[in-house]
Amino acid sequence: LTLVSRSFHYVTSYYNYYYNAYDGYKLSLRKVDETFKYNYSSTLPVILAGDSQISGMVSGDMDRSIKKCTELIRKHSITVKPERSKGVLTPKEKEFINRTEYVKWAREAWLLIGEARVWKGVLDEAAQTFEYVQLQNPNTPYAYEAQLWLARISIINGDFINAEDKLRTVEAIKNKPDTRRFKHLFTSTWAFFYAKQSRFAEAIPFIKRTIEKSNSKYERTRLTYLLAQLSVLTDNKEDGIRYYSKVLKMSPPYDMSFNAKIGLASITGNLENQKEMRKLLVKLSKDEKNKDYLDLIYYTLGNIEKAEGNIEKAIEYFKLSATKSTSNTYQKGLSYYTLAEYYFAKPDYKQSQAYYDSALTSLDNTFPDYQKLDVKTHNLTKLVDNLNLVTREDSLQKVAKMPKSDRDNLIAGIINKLREDEQKKLEEENAERQRAILYQQNQRTQPSEQQTGKWYFYNQTQLSFGQSEFQMRWGKRKLEDNWRRKNRRISTIEMATTNLQITASDTSKNPQKVISNKSAEFYLQDLPLNDSLLDLSNKRIEEAMFNVGEVYQNDLNDYSETILAFEKYVQRFPNSTNAVQAYYNLYQVRIFTNKNAEAEKYKKIIISRFPTSSFAVMLTNPNYLAELNEKKSEENSFYEGAYALYEQGNYNESLRKIDEGLAKFPNTKLEPQYNLLKAMCIGKTSDLRSFRNSLTELTQKYPKTDVSERAQNILEYIRRQELQLTADAVTNIPTVDTSNTAVKQAVEYNKPKGEHIVAILVPKKSNMNQLKFNIVSFNVDVFISLDLEVSNQPFNDFFELIKVTGFKDSQQAMEYFDAASHKEGLLNPLAPQDFSSFVISEENFVLFIEDKSLADYLKFFNSNY
Repeated sequence: LTLVSRSFHYVTSYYNYYYNAYDGYKLSLRKVDETFKYNYSSTLPVILAGDSQISGMVSGDMDRSIKKCTELIRKHSITVKPERSKGVLTPKEKEFINRTEYVKWAREAWLLIGEARVWKGVLDEAAQTFEYVQLQNPNTPYAYEAQLWLARISIINGDFINAEDKLRTVEAIKNKPDTRRFKHLFTSTWAFFYAKQSRFAEAIPFIKRTIEKSNSKYERTRLTYLLAQLSVLTDNKEDGIRYYSKVLKMSPPYDMSFNAKIGLASITGNLENQKEMRKLLVKLSKDEKNKDYLDLIYYTLGNIEKAEGNIEKAIEYFKLSATKSTSNTYQKGLSYYTLAEYYFAKPDYKQSQAYYDSALTSLDNTFPDYQKLDVKTHNLTKLVDNLNLVTREDSLQKVAKMPKSDRDNLIAGIINKLREDEQKKLEEENAERQRAILYQQNQRTQPSEQQTGKWYFYNQTQLSFGQSEFQMRWGKRKLEDNWRRKNRRISTIEMATTNLQITASDTSKNPQKVISNKSAEFYLQDLPLNDSLLDLSNKRIEEAMFNVGEVYQNDLNDYSETILAFEKYVQRFPNSTNAVQAYYNLYQVRIFTNKNAEAEKYKKIIISRFPTSSFAVMLTNPNYLAELNEKKSEENSFYEGAYALYEQGNYNESLRKIDEGLAKFPNTKLEPQYNLLKAMCIGKTSDLRSFRNSLTELTQKYPKTDVSERAQNILEYIRRQELQLTADAVTNIPTVDTSNTAVKQAVEYNKPKGEHIVAILVPKKSNMNQLKFNIVSFNVDVFISLDLEVSNQPFNDFFELIKVTGFKDSQQAMEYFDAASHKEGLLNPLAPQDFSSFVISEENFVLFIEDKSLADYLKFFNSNY
């Protein structure tokens, strides 16, 4: 290792590899700075790394940089230590000898690979790279820089404890680099750490220091805008105004400049400033180049009106903001959310649900209160669905009770209105089409240089014609993917309070005849025109009204609406099975709201009308809850005792205790568990058929429960492993041991006589053609004198049955069976445990196919053949 060779690798590695890799890296980040669209509705990022959208933008460039760096390391890395000179080494010589890498740009390349991987979003690979850098370069600037990047990775992953530990470690190092680049990396990482946790007051000093050390104009502008945002969030409006004003002087991109002006407008203090900002915003709204920012303008105007107490005007602006939004879905979501909060506070739950639903569609999980928004939307949707169901069923019943002539007239009026509307729409479309054709004709007679062009998109005339033709057919559509689809999650904002127009609903999973909405049948199909249909309609209303009360009480905590809902319920359905529950809910609400006199009224109703109910017992017996808990504890202990016996292998005693428990504690929550445990004991003590039947009974008795799901899983396993669970090949299945099975014959098979079949059960996935070919070849070689036929048929979802027919009696069939059983490789490539074969009479084959219990027939086969 000579000075000349080191110099060669040093120069070549830089100019041929590292320079190009780092230049591509910088250009890629410059492209991000110039083209990335920020979401100004939330705080701007301190560091852009970690954003999935940015990772997609830079991925290709970063791959090229990584490839260059990898080539550099492969071709120019020098790790062989030079020969030591004799004598005592100077500190500088010792440092040189102790190096693990003798080409500077190879070490720089490792760092650049790690950074590029962070920008790509492959954080695990990046962390491994930086850890390698630390291992190979301990106590060097490379190790300290790698430590800061590892802290950034931890912050991106949300591991703030680990990130702070790494940052504190670097902070404590006395001889850390004093370069502008390292200081920028250090302060920006601290700023990133605090901003990610919304610790804005602590982030601000580090952001200021980062701006001082930054060499990028784009970064300085972005962070200055961020300082303005954080100043407002920390109630320092003066600094907010100062930093927004500073941003405007930094020649920012138009969207940032525009949003800075909006930011200034939103934090102006006195009335005079607000009037000036209102004028400015109205002026901006009239500028054509701001059409994509109208949503933000109107949203800000709405906030100004709201601050001044002009709520109606504010709501008008918020609605305009939502309707004028073109590309900023986040801002649209904020407008919807603001409207939803307003209507929720009124309260107008139907309106608020529609806006919450739209907000949830527009916003994503980066929205600070996204989880709360999701829960509230779900609760309100549940409420509104039930309210709409009641309204709809009432409307249907109202129409059903009309005299037939009045009802027919109503339906005829609806149909006539539909036809008139369709005719009017058709006339408007024809008129629009005629206007478009006339416009195009006029354009063609007045050609201009600006309108001509060989390519379609350079020809303004053709473009105008295409646009008008598109709008004529599809209407004005937002430029987005899947624009033909309707977003079914967004409910209609203005919901009608009364509606007698009836809509058809599909009440069955089976395909139904499509009925035209211009036929009377369409409107009659859901009307409850007889007593049974009326009863079903009332049951739906009853359930929905009770659900409404529960949503008000438990999900929305609106106790005044809870009282109204349950009062209406008990008034309309006094004899309902849920009436006592409704009265008890009313009692609870009155107690909670300190209306003891009203609570006492409901208490008396419960005790007098429902004396044997658990609610009446609870209200009259102060020790009821304690006794109930004691009973539950006893029941749990009893079940645990039965389960312990099962675990110990004492299945008969466990069965006895299960039956005793079911008799002692009927109709409790533990009943399904008792029956599942009983089925498991049957599986241990009886035949496979009985076990399967008990599991099937569980799935039917307790559908859509955990017990049913567990039973279904075991049944599925049994079906898949039918061959291995027979008498000749018994294996263990989860929580089921059939090794002690004493198989009891459940089907009465007939004494073997007449023509016989040799049957072979094989897995469905088997190559049936190959297996049948093997059997036919065997027949030709060994049993050519017999006229045998080979066929196959499905047995169940997992197995196929191969039949060899043509045996006149059992003796002939058994001779074939024995010969085939000793023929090595006859059913290759199946292993012996993968198939099962037996002899069966034609008469018994019919019973077997119907019964499908292989274990039962093999017991019969082993006893009779």
